[in-house]
Parts: sequence; C-alpha cells; structure tokens
Amino acid sequence: MRFVSYPPQGYGPQGYQPYGPPPPGYPPYGYGRPSTALAYVTAIMFIVCGAISIMLAIVGWDGTTDSATMLVALIGAAFTEEATGNVDFAISMTMSVACTTLLFAALLFARLEFVRWILAVLGALTTAYYLYAIIWVLSHDGGEYIAMVLVSWVLWLAGTVLAILPATGRAMRRRQHAGPPGYPPAGPPGYPPPGYPQY
Repeated sequence: MRFVSYPPQGYGPQGYQPYGPPPPGYPPYGYGRPSTALAYVTAIMFIVCGAISIMLAIVGWDGTTDSATMLVALIGAAFTEEATGNVDFAISMTMSVACTTLLFAALLFARLEFVRWILAVLGALTTAYYLYAIIWVLSHDGGEYIAMVLVSWVLWLAGTVLAILPATGRAMRRRQHAGPPGYPPAGPPGYPPPGYPQY
C-alpha cells in the first residue's frame, strides 16, 4: 500500500497559499501588465488643447481678426476689463497655459505619474474658467459667439477626466510590487513562485 501526503494549506513563507487567493491588496496570480494606451490618449488630448490655445493666442496677437468668437475663447478674456482693459492679458494668459500644457503633455509620453497630476490640475482650472466664460458670454447676450468657448470647454474637460481616471494611473510607469515580507518573487504569469510544485 502506498500513502501519498499532500502539503497542508498555508505552507510556505508567511502562510503563502499558491492554490488560494492572493494576499489582500495584490492582483490575482497571472495578472498581466496594464495597457499603456490610455496614457498616450491623454497626452494627445492635452496636445490638442494646447495647440488650440496656441492658435487662439496667435490669432488674437496678430490683431487682424475681428472674430469675436475667437477672441472670447481666449483664456482670461472674461477678466480683461478688470485686468488691463484690453485683450493683451488674455493673450498672455492663453499663451502661458498653452506652452505649459504642451510641455507636460510631451512629458506624459514617458508615462510619468507626477506629470499626469500636473495636467489634471491645469486642466481642472482651465475647465473651470471656461465654464465661467460660458456663463459670462451668455450673460452679455453673446450666445452667437459662444461656439469656440464651448469647444474649448469640452476638450479641456475631456482631457481632465482622462487624466484622473484610475485606468490612466495604472498606465503610468511605476515600480513592480515586491510583495509583502516573505512573499516569494513572482515568475512568469500562470506559474507558481520558485520552490513550489507546478500546478
């Protein structure tokens, strides 16, 4: 007669159970690397926002346009009367926001976590301004000039939402979890840690 002994549940370091659920806070065994696509989509969205802002600033700076639709879409246009009394304040503000956005959007292609939050804060502030600008334009009976303000608001809002999504956070470059103390190093997805029998 031949007796076969099976290892008890909980054998291994720190009660590690290769056939049971993973420790709290850790992904399932064999969990693959998250997709990085959303990080690049977010970067492209902010590049579009920055490019449109640059275009608006250049059009206003040139001084040859008489399009109120373009001028009221400048960032800070709603505060020009209180600031400088002309469009120069809005042009400077728009150019500053555009250049800052383009710089950090380019850095986001490296999937740096802190860049995502800088863009999220910048996007939230700009989105809030455009929401105020929509109200300001409508309160001055400028509904016929609101198209570009609405487009800018939607784009900045979309970029901000993308930046703060948890899925975008998972797409950022980060160090791999080493596991809790005594947790054996992980092998290829679907394989048990070294020193344990094959499933």
